[in-house]
Amino acid sequence: MGVGKSTFARALLSALGVQQTPEGSPTFAIAHEYCAPRGGLVHIDFYRLHSEEEIEEAGISSYFWERELIVICEWISSWPDFERAVMKSIDSRFNVWQIHLAFRENNRRDIIIEKYSDKN
Repeated sequence: MGVGKSTFARALLSALGVQQTPEGSPTFAIAHEYCAPRGGLVHIDFYRLHSEEEIEEAGISSYFWERELIVICEWISSWPDFERAVMKSIDSRFNVWQIHLAFRENNRRDIIIEKYSDKN
């Protein structure tokens, strides 16, 4: 927590051309939707979700298959197989990138961006 996930997401939204002011972390709302020149975007925070059933009840999986969107997900998982539960909702034809943020000394961050593979 506090590593900069929402700050990174806001910067990404801006870079993708979102004109509306980002609503901040969607921790309590779970998801915020935006419009951009290339289409829709949704910023999801999985922090308060603790099971596959809660993901379904919140309607999160529909973001991955009902329409074309760029989906930005934040998560810190406290339950086993979280990543698998989320990734099984995503059509394998889509590109998925993982961005890992971590603290370093002197209040700096490491950022690692890699294409997702189910071998992770």
